[in-house]
Amino acid sequence: MTSKCEIISVGTELLLGQIVDTNVSWLSEKLNDVGMNVYYHQTVGDNYNRLLNVFNQAQNRSNIIFVTGGLGPTEDDLTKEVAAQLFQTSLSLDEHTYNKVQNFFELRNIHMTENNRKQALYFEGGYIFHNEVGMAPGLHFEHEGVLWFFLPGVAKEMKWLVSEKVLPFLNNKGLTEGKLFHRTLTFQGIGESTLETKLIDLIQKQTNPTIAPLAGNGYVTIRLTAKANEELEANGLLERTEEEIKSRVGDFFFGYGDQPLDRQLIQLLKEHRLSISACESITGGAFASTLVANEGVSEIFKGSLVSYTNDMKSNVVGISESVLKEEGAVSQDCAVFMAEHALHMMGSDLAISFTGVAGPESVGLHQPGTVFIAVSHQTNTVCNKFHLSGGRNQIREEAVQSGFKMLIEFISGLSNK
Repeated sequence: MTSKCEIISVGTELLLGQIVDTNVSWLSEKLNDVGMNVYYHQTVGDNYNRLLNVFNQAQNRSNIIFVTGGLGPTEDDLTKEVAAQLFQTSLSLDEHTYNKVQNFFELRNIHMTENNRKQALYFEGGYIFHNEVGMAPGLHFEHEGVLWFFLPGVAKEMKWLVSEKVLPFLNNKGLTEGKLFHRTLTFQGIGESTLETKLIDLIQKQTNPTIAPLAGNGYVTIRLTAKANEELEANGLLERTEEEIKSRVGDFFFGYGDQPLDRQLIQLLKEHRLSISACESITGGAFASTLVANEGVSEIFKGSLVSYTNDMKSNVVGISESVLKEEGAVSQDCAVFMAEHALHMMGSDLAISFTGVAGPESVGLHQPGTVFIAVSHQTNTVCNKFHLSGGRNQIREEAVQSGFKMLIEFISGLSNK
């Protein structure tokens, strides 16, 4: 089938100029890269009748249609409802997505309103692309020989779904030219904007392979995609581009793949046969909760003590009154004592501690976002001070991710000795 693609952007905010539609240019470029011809771009507001008219027009003139936006939980997110009418099908609940939405709210202690259920609906008889970087999944439906793809309007989510799910799907159907080969490079200790600045000329002149930076939770990945007829040819293209990237930001290179930091840590602990324990204050058990969400964590995780108040720090952890009075609970001395106490009390090979100010009020001279994290091992204990930003829960989450990264770097240092 010769591709005759159309891209439809949904959202009144796009028509009002409140948001610049960068999705359409990015998606057009990616489709062009794999030999798929884009014939039409359309933008339509959040109006049922106008959406239906636009969808009908696209159905009659194109054979592959991409729709971005309108998949959220609010009343004006009408994309799926309108498309279901066109396709003469019903919307069903995807339990995987629904559980993910529920967990998102539960972990943040936020009440989930009923309208969030909309994000888990899919077309009966269609196909779901599960979204690993957001809530709403990507959807696919074939109607009267026309292939429809529905994607979130959030750029990060749309790009991930296209790169990881939709393009491989199209390639498997024989609708792209050549085969797509991927390689993901992971970097830590450098922000997405800084990394992009160092690679901006490579990104701007990219052809084959393509280069796609993407921020993760505590790390940054670069997704390289090469188009070639054979794997050997693709590997040559990928390796040359990887070498050029590493020549500029190789000091921050961590490894391959975009595995979350908690999974990386668990894998590293298992490889080195090390156990871990924790003593948490500001994180309130979030470090332990994140770890135990993974299967097989009992092999490496001993437990965590939550010492939230000064009384707990004094009476249970054993921090002296003089330290709490002179240095304070938010201090290097307190963090070090907490980590060393967990190490000896739980008999683990490593221990980590978290103490700090989540806000909204300051504690003494420490502003919200001030966090001390200590890692203890039988050979030595290290403590780092962090200045994190965001709201109360965001600071707590960032503290946990900073702790994962600190542990990964500490273990890597042990293995190099």
